[in-house]
Amino acid sequence: MVLHFTKTLPEALENISSFGEGYELPIYSAEEVRSHLISDEVIADYGYAKWAIVDSLNEKYDALLFNKFDLYNWLEKNQDDEVAYFLNEAGSNSLNYSEYLAPSRFHLWLGKKGFVIGIEQKGKGFNAVKINDEKIKEHQGGAFQFFRNCKNVVFFDDPKEARMVYLEVRM
Repeated sequence: MVLHFTKTLPEALENISSFGEGYELPIYSAEEVRSHLISDEVIADYGYAKWAIVDSLNEKYDALLFNKFDLYNWLEKNQDDEVAYFLNEAGSNSLNYSEYLAPSRFHLWLGKKGFVIGIEQKGKGFNAVKINDEKIKEHQGGAFQFFRNCKNVVFFDDPKEARMVYLEVRM
């Protein structure tokens, strides 16, 4: 599929036949730059949120999955696990490049035909269209390269001032 700059969350929830079941996992709510004094706690909450999403998906869709989702697939460079890649690449971008150097929350919406994962940051957004078109920050991580090659749909709350990055997976 690749990047989609006009898709909205309501459209994605309709596509997955959402049954209104969703999760919000808070990570960092302060509106100030993450400091070294609280980094351990933020990183722990960040790791917990990623595993909670993976565990929820594996539990909910166990009968439909040929291979379970596993965050270690990202370390193994197994790009077939787009959930692991999305959580790690988009999450890492928010830890390193967002205004407050941390994701605010992770979101997960479940449906009969798939799911949507969202990674939210507070503060100043980023221009996803410009980053994609001009291939900005290619050397700083693989998120946009992954987004371009993704088989599922990656979209944003506002492509020119994005604070939310979403992955829609249809099963």
